[in-house]
Amino acid sequence: MERMIARPSFEGQVQPGQNYVLVDDVTNMGGTLAELANYIQISGGNVLGTIVLVNAGRSKEFLAPKKHLRLLEDRYNDSIQKLFGIHISAFTANEASYLVGFRTLNEIRNRCAKAEKETINRLLSKGHQRPGGSA
Repeated sequence: MERMIARPSFEGQVQPGQNYVLVDDVTNMGGTLAELANYIQISGGNVLGTIVLVNAGRSKEFLAPKKHLRLLEDRYNDSIQKLFGIHISAFTANEASYLVGFRTLNEIRNRCAKAEKETINRLLSKGHQRPGGSA
């Protein structure tokens, strides 16, 4: 859940019309690759494919099954987009499969709050300051 609430962002030059192949050492949920592909595509580049050395996610597929996307759409409508900042159709197979396991939006919100707290505690244990500047 931590990766889903703190989605990566990218910067740098993308050559419009150029082809790109994305390479990642390990993928769990696939969100980093999905965000990078989106960044390249909205910048005018073409993503030809991805290479992953280790897929640690449950699904071998990258794209979410349509039945999972329909279920999430029926169950949560636009609440998921408001919570995570991305449309349901942008979830990877592993992300969608994970979210399908929750029965209510409140369960997802509670898990997000727990993930945020775990992230802060992990950063504090490594000597980082609490968000807002206080230790």
